This record gives sequence, C-alpha cells and structure tokens, in this order.
Amino acid sequence: MKDMFTEATRQIMWNIDYAFVMYIMFLTALTVFAYGVCLRVSSWLKGKQDDDRLSQWFYRMVLLCKELFIQKKVRASTYPAIFHSFIFYAFALLVVTTAVVALDYDLGTNYFKGTVYVVLTVGAEIAGLLILVGTAMAIYRRYVIKRATLSRTGADAIALSLLAVLVVTGFIVEGLRMAASPDPWYYLSPVGYLVSLGFSPLSHASLVGAHKLIWWLHTLVAMGWIASIPYTKFSHILTLPLNVYFQKLRPRGELKRDDLEALMNDPNVDYESLTIGLQKPEDFTWKQRLDFDACIECGRCEEVCPAVKAGSDFSPKLFIGKCRELARESSYASDRGNGADAAPGGEEPAEIKEINIVGDGLSEEFIWRCRTCMACMAVCPACIDHVDTMVDIRRNELLIQGRIPQDAMYALKLLETNGNPFGPQSDRVSWIEKLNIPIIEAGDSCDVLYWVGCCTTFDPTNQRIAQDMCSLLDLCGIDYGMMGKDERCCGDPARLMGEERMFQEIAKKQIEQLSARKFKILLTNCPHCYNVLKNEYKQLGGNYHVLHHSELLHEMLWNGTIEPRYGIERKAVFHDPCYLGRYQRIYDSPREVIKTVPGCELSEMKYNRGQSFCCGGGGGHFWMDLKERKRINNLRIEQVEKTGADTIITACAYCKKMLDDGLKMKDLDEKIEIMDVATLLLNSLRDPRERKSRTRVDTHSTNNDRPGLEVLADSFSAAARVKVQQS
Repeated sequence: MKDMFTEATRQIMWNIDYAFVMYIMFLTALTVFAYGVCLRVSSWLKGKQDDDRLSQWFYRMVLLCKELFIQKKVRASTYPAIFHSFIFYAFALLVVTTAVVALDYDLGTNYFKGTVYVVLTVGAEIAGLLILVGTAMAIYRRYVIKRATLSRTGADAIALSLLAVLVVTGFIVEGLRMAASPDPWYYLSPVGYLVSLGFSPLSHASLVGAHKLIWWLHTLVAMGWIASIPYTKFSHILTLPLNVYFQKLRPRGELKRDDLEALMNDPNVDYESLTIGLQKPEDFTWKQRLDFDACIECGRCEEVCPAVKAGSDFSPKLFIGKCRELARESSYASDRGNGADAAPGGEEPAEIKEINIVGDGLSEEFIWRCRTCMACMAVCPACIDHVDTMVDIRRNELLIQGRIPQDAMYALKLLETNGNPFGPQSDRVSWIEKLNIPIIEAGDSCDVLYWVGCCTTFDPTNQRIAQDMCSLLDLCGIDYGMMGKDERCCGDPARLMGEERMFQEIAKKQIEQLSARKFKILLTNCPHCYNVLKNEYKQLGGNYHVLHHSELLHEMLWNGTIEPRYGIERKAVFHDPCYLGRYQRIYDSPREVIKTVPGCELSEMKYNRGQSFCCGGGGGHFWMDLKERKRINNLRIEQVEKTGADTIITACAYCKKMLDDGLKMKDLDEKIEIMDVATLLLNSLRDPRERKSRTRVDTHSTNNDRPGLEVLADSFSAAARVKVQQS
C-alpha cells in the first residue's frame, strides 16, 4: 500500500500566474488583521488592572490547551457541539494542509507527496464536507428553528455564508482543475471529481479560464476572511482562547475585594478618585472588557438562567452585551477626547458625556434580578465571569448610589442591628440552650465546631436540620459544640447584595470569634455559610478547615462509624443547591448518603448536578420579592413532579424553605415531602416507631468512643470516597 502511493502528488499553483499578487493580498489582509487586533487590545488596556489573572502561567496554558483541543465546555450542549466540532477540527485540518502546500511552494520543501499527500488530500475533502454540514446545521438552528436564545443579525448570516462560500469555491476550483487536467489520483478527491463531471461539456480553454477566475475569487474570499477576523464574530477565534487562558482560578465563590478598612485608613489614598464597585465603563478591568468581547452570544446562559425561564426581563447574555456596548462607547468617547486635546489651533476639546453603567446601559431593577446561581458561568464556553461583575455593580449601587430594593434594605438593616437578617439574637441562644448542646466559649476547644447558620436557627421548620445533625454527631461520638451567642450571620446576605462594607465588618468580627477557639473542623449545613467561611474569610485572615455536613456524613458512613438499618419505600430526588454544587462542586457526597438508606430509590431530575435549577432564593431573593411571570421555586417543583418522586432531599436550609413554599403554593405539601439529607439519614438509624419524636438523641456526655478526628481533619475528600466505592 505504501509503494502504491509513493508517487502520489499534484502540481501546486497549477494554471496560476502572477502569484506575487497573492502575497500582496496576504500582506494586506495581515495588516488589516493586525490593525483590528491592535484596536481590540487597545480597548482592553483602557480597563483597570487585574494582576490576579497574570499568575500561574503554566497551569493556565495547560487549561487552555485542554479546552482548545478537547473543547469540553463547547461540547456540553449536544447539537452545537456537533456542528462546532465539524467546523473547528475540519478547519484546523485545512489550515495544516494549506501550510504544507505553502512550505513546498515558498521554501522548496518536498512534503506534499506520497503518504502525506494521500492523508491530507483525503482529509481536506472530508474536512470541506464537514464544514458545509456544520455550517448548514448552524444556519438551520439559527434561522429555521429560530431558537429564542440566539440572535439573528446580519453579521451572523455573513459569518456563516463566508465559511460556506470559502469551501464551495475551493471545491469548484478543484473540480475545474481536474476537468481541465486529468488527475491520476482523482479517486482521492471524490467531491472534486464529482464537481469536475459537471464541467466536462466545457472546452479546455473555458475550463482553464474559469479555473483561474474562481481560484482568484477563492483566494480573495480567504484573504477577506483573514482580514475580517478581529471585526466580526470570527473574533472569538482570538478572544475565546485568551479568555480561557485568563480565566478565574480562585474558587468560584471567592469575590475579588479590597480591604475597605485598610483603604480608608491609608493616608495616601486619593479620595477624589476612590470608587467602590463599578459605576462607569472606565471602572471595568481589562479582564472584564475581554469578557465582553469574548461573548459570542451563543445563548447557553439564557437556556439555563432561572430568571429568564421565570419570564424576567433579565438575561445574562443581555447583561454582557450591554456592558460591551458601554465599554466600546466609552473607548470611542475617550479616543475622541484625546484627539480633541491634540488638535491644532488650541481649540477646546468637545465635552464628553459621562456614561453610567446603571442608567445609561442597565435599568436600576435589572441588576437585582440575578440569582447569583452561577448557572450562566457553569455553561459559558468563553469562561465569562457574569456573577462577579454583577456583584461589583451592586456594590456601587448600594454603597455609592444608595439604591437598593426596599425588601433588601430592610433585611440589611436587620442584619446590622441584630447581627442576622431574621430576628433577635437572643432567639439563637434560647433555642440552643433548649437542645442542651455544648457551647464552646472563647479559649475552649473541640474537634468539630458546628456553625449552624441563620436560616437554620431562626426558621422553626429548618431547626430540625440542626437537631438531627446534632443527634448524628452524638451517635458518632464526635466531640463538638457551637458558638452560641457569639455566632452571628457570616455576612453572606450583605456580600451578595453588594454591601461590602458591612460584609467586611461582620467577617472580621466573626474571624476574631472563631480564632479565639480551638477546633479541627468548622462544620456547617448551609452552603452559603460554607462558601463564605471557606473561600471568603481567608482574604481577611480566616483560614479554616470547613466541611459541609453532607461531607462529614458521607465520611462517617464510608468508615463504618454509622450504618443505616431502617428504611421506608421512597422515590426521592436530590435538589443540588447552587452554592453547594456549582459553587463548591460537591455533588456526590449527599447522593452517596441517600443511596445508603434502605428502601430509598434515588432518581434524577432533568436539571441536576452542574445543571441544577436554582430554588429562587439566591442573590438576595430570599428577602426580595421582585415580581415575575412565574416563581422560580414553583418551576423547580414542576420539575420534581415530572419525576414522580414523593420526597425531595436537599442539603441547604434556604433551598428547603423555598421549595417547601413552592409545594404549598401548588398544594403538593401533602403529596411530596421535603427533608434535609441529615434528617433522612437519622430516620434510617431509628426504629420507625420512634420517628415521630423530634427530641434530640443526647449521647454527647456519655459516648467517649470517638472515631479519631485527627484523621477526619486531614481528609474528607468526598470525591475520593466515591471513586473508592465505585472501584
């Protein structure tokens, strides 16, 4: 077979004169391309610094290469994954083929023959067909199906048409060449050969002339495509890989912040230029500007956004698009101003209108409709930080502009007055005292310090989560305690509503309280508290080994400390809380706990794990009630109904409350039960006849057989446990 194709090749640049013109066209295209790239880079550099994106270059390069060649995020949606893969990988092969041909023609190498010729020729034929198929699929999806999340602008049509014309003219050139000059290796180019049959009635002179004309047309289209890249949708060829490289490497739930107390005490601070959050387009960082340009408006964020599905006028795609428009308008105004300053004759520069993000681009209500659920960021193939930018705008709206929904303001006032957004702090103490739970005072120590969280403490329906968790800790013989009156809100409501000043004050005080106690593990059943305690406090000096209660329960089951014995027939679904799943990527621990309960059949909703649907309480909406056509918690209950489940298991007090309200609004509270994963597990350890009692099982003072917390403090990798179990 190898000897058979040894002589396989063809003449390069057959029938083409004045090839130097092609080089002039290429240099012209590169010049236009380079100018467009400079314009974009210049626009990004107008943004403020973001040095955090310049670290860990090797790891960033690894992430870039993985996404560039494997394209995991792009392939997360089946139909787009198919046509994008067709176009991307096929185009890459065509570029390789063109490069080999160019080396032989320009540098005199001799690669384009034999096996290389066969592979590249056959590959180019297949690649051309795949690009046409992929382009047709994209056109069908955008203009025939007309998906609501996809834009249909003239620019989109031109971009797709240009790809198709580029491939079609290439096949026509090949067919004309084969018709005018018989090719002994024609069977390696079946598409070109079929096209050549259509030209067979033409004379040789006509074929030669047509070939030359179409060849130059094909070259013109190719050079035009190269030149157009920075100015059209094709710019994502540049911006998307760059954005992947500069993506956020910190934990998803860790927001960038300055220490406001240190900033205000700095004698060198310039108060006139000091700003908090994002007010004007000039406040965007260079990375945020790159974010805006990297957006290809694929609509995936809208497909998963709970606010969009609820009929809200909010849209993450619209949010990024508006910010992009503002950034470009600001850059244009800045360039005009600089030009006016440099104008001859000493003329006064034209007055530049100040542009505000909220007011000129976004409505005051728009930014408060986001649930900060991070569904948009989880599916975005361009790694855009929607939520981080949104919270930064909220910071300015609240702290500088003094604008915030009334419900949210009321919750923040309660938080500032009482130390929590729910009720008197004395209620926290009295509730804990009734349960006879050990209080760890400043200077005391324990193995596990249980951070209960406000939503669990102040909501009577959620208090059972802590009661049952304490019973489980007692049964495991774990040395634990609570902070009592010294535990206040972790500050998450202030953080996500943009009240950065209050958040930092709360965080510093709580860090003082936590640091005054000695413990190995900081345990919480609230994913919001988990995120703040683990990812946010460390910026202000609080570094703790934080565990979610589902992780600890999973460990206790895995090492045999507890073993479920009782069960009832249940068809359950697990609702992944946003701040546990997408934020922390903890999906397996709660599911593994559920699977150990006898008689409990675990089903999955359509939207689960990384694609889970928000309960509707995120982004401060547990306290706000901005009217929308549908309630998000009701939409989630409808998804539960479709599974036929009789039990909803969750691992978040906020989610439990929101979904419980949804069940009641749809009159399903008698049909579908909702409970925390801790309650489910405790029930499986009790005789069914004893379950009606909600009294905490108190063995804390008598059980001294503890399972070695020094081991627990060093491990608790739920993902590792699952892998061991699966193997």
